[in-house]
Amino acid sequence: MPDNLYRKVTNKPGKGLGKFLGELELAIMEVVWQREPINVSDVLAVLNNQKHNLAYTSVMTVMSRLVEKKWLKAEKRGRAFFYYSVYSRQEAEAVAVGDVVRALLNDFGDVAVAEFIKELDEISPETLTRLAELSREAEDNND
Repeated sequence: MPDNLYRKVTNKPGKGLGKFLGELELAIMEVVWQREPINVSDVLAVLNNQKHNLAYTSVMTVMSRLVEKKWLKAEKRGRAFFYYSVYSRQEAEAVAVGDVVRALLNDFGDVAVAEFIKELDEISPETLTRLAELSREAEDNND
């Protein structure tokens, strides 16, 4: 994960994965998650049907960068490359959040944990119940 991760994430507009990916990167990932495996031409067609006005080479370049960033993997079939997501959308969100949490814990240790616990006081009871469920699932997966 890049240096100064939390500065980059908190200063970037958007929510969720939009904090980790550019606008076009996220739009491409959304298409891939819905239709994988998919080639550049099909991604371009979907995006341009959604009122984008993109060139083939722009989409190809961004998809190549997503492969380099390990968000996508490419498989050559004949003359065309087909793309798959490395993670489902939910897994990608978990990996991104995990990277930020690990960076905070590595840099701030107990202070980061204490601040996280303080923030829990502001969360709704429903969200706390869901967090408890997630914690139990994580424990079950580690056994």
